[in-house]
Amino acid sequence: MAPRRLPSDAGIAIGPILFILGVLGVIATVMAAGGSGGFGSAGVADRVVADVGGQANLIRAKVNECYMQYIVNGVNNGSGACGNDPYPCSDQTNGSLAADMTCPNDPLTSGGAEQSLWTGPRLASLPPPTKGFNAWKYMNAGESGGRCIWTAPTNGKRNPGDIEGLKKVAAKFTSQELSYDPTSNSQKMVIFITRPTGSADSHCTVP
Repeated sequence: MAPRRLPSDAGIAIGPILFILGVLGVIATVMAAGGSGGFGSAGVADRVVADVGGQANLIRAKVNECYMQYIVNGVNNGSGACGNDPYPCSDQTNGSLAADMTCPNDPLTSGGAEQSLWTGPRLASLPPPTKGFNAWKYMNAGESGGRCIWTAPTNGKRNPGDIEGLKKVAAKFTSQELSYDPTSNSQKMVIFITRPTGSADSHCTVP
């Protein structure tokens, strides 16, 4: 008995199937690349915009809340390196972690004693730095040197998604509020609490 022959068009469906598998392979490769481009880069940028922009505004709001306690209540027990400065003090050599900032002007405490900006009577939550970024730091260099906060990607400008996200964050601030150079190797972003009246402290500048 002679073997049955397949119809002449039996292999036509293989072509589209192979094409679809090829497309899926390309998509999988792009997504596996993470922040190197394509879908991964866009996702990283969106996360940076949400996290970095939101945290910057939260920290500024808490610092200004501390300052307003001095304006409204006239309570200021600040001492040490910053004297009686109405803004939170900072380490004058390296700056201080934003998570460690304290307010000396809170009338809700006994005698306006110094309290954490985050765990005192006006409780707030500072989220951890977004993935791939250094923790926010704060410098109080007085009126002359300025008061600022800053962060930067741990890998500088190696991740295109980080740069794209920081560009979008920068667009939400005015030139008086921000110092940022998208071409810099460090990708350091500085947000001012108060602009310097003299030469800006080195921590409040972009290398």
